[in-house]
Amino acid sequence: MREIYEFDIIVVGAGVIGIAIAMTCAQKKKVLLIEKKSSFGSGISSRNSEVIHAGIYYPQNSLKAKFCRDGMFRLYNYCNKKSIPIKQVGKLIVQSDTNDREKLLQIYNSGLKNGCDELVLLDTKEIKKIESEIIAENAIWSPKTGVFDSHQFMKAMLYDFEKLNGVVAYNHNIEKVFCSSNFFELPLDDLTYIKSKTLINCCGLNATNFVKKIEGFPEKLFRKVLFCKGTYFGYQGKLPFNHHIYPVPNDGGLGIHFTLDLNNYGQFGPDTEWINYEDYTVDNSRINTAFREIKKYWPKCEENKIRPVYSGIRPKIGCKSNFEKDFLIETVQNHKIPGLINLLGIESPGLTSALSIASNIAENYV
Repeated sequence: MREIYEFDIIVVGAGVIGIAIAMTCAQKKKVLLIEKKSSFGSGISSRNSEVIHAGIYYPQNSLKAKFCRDGMFRLYNYCNKKSIPIKQVGKLIVQSDTNDREKLLQIYNSGLKNGCDELVLLDTKEIKKIESEIIAENAIWSPKTGVFDSHQFMKAMLYDFEKLNGVVAYNHNIEKVFCSSNFFELPLDDLTYIKSKTLINCCGLNATNFVKKIEGFPEKLFRKVLFCKGTYFGYQGKLPFNHHIYPVPNDGGLGIHFTLDLNNYGQFGPDTEWINYEDYTVDNSRINTAFREIKKYWPKCEENKIRPVYSGIRPKIGCKSNFEKDFLIETVQNHKIPGLINLLGIESPGLTSALSIASNIAENYV
């Protein structure tokens, strides 16, 4: 006999975005959070530098600008309330190339437009007072940028979710989603189905593939995802930095930057490598390129002390020369399927934005 378990909302994917949405929606709805792996946060959410971004870089009125800035405040408040390790360490965005002066000013003005009125422009002498070994002509000082324990953050949200009677199911890889009579039916096996009026796709790297499993989803709306791999590098020696150090961004990302961790150590990265499948292996051949970039703002860097330590992957929607620059949230207005919400291309600053994205979904779509 077939068993059907019914919920108001099914969230697929227990990364930081899925957990935040499930927790927020569970305040008013009966929610199931389902994950194909044996634990939470094992994808994009666990392979990053745990930086809290201030919302500087993103175009005014973009989803990234909106959710990052609001999410930053929500994140600090939540972590402080829950005693989750968190630190407001500040960040320097440094201009080491004379030709990048205009780019730096554009970033500064972008930050002001996004409400980052705490930003300060610094000259060489002022930079030296903050970070004595950094060589740069100018810099932007961002005092609100921070770092935190993202694992403890996800763990705390899951605890709050389950206190609200939310249900988490691990080790379930959904192969097909059936749409009928304003409901979604997802088979767990031959005899067990879960059912809901609202289905939220938070599958991270696999979000575009999950869409293809949904019966009746328009093929013309299938999106191509590119995997942009980034390697992070450790340093076998004393690091002199007390803050995050970022170069002026490049086309693929924010450049090979230094991020301080909660233990006052840190790492450099990520770099940019386009790959065709999910692969987190690290390669010593990437050291030299990283060294050349780091040396531009830290001349005392020694190449033989750099080691690749881990990697992450950023999902880019589109093509290498023209990928989507903003988060994509697809609803019935896009695909004409009531109750379906797809979150696509959620990369940096997704971690900082998680609570803000969740609030937006709960208030406007469910």
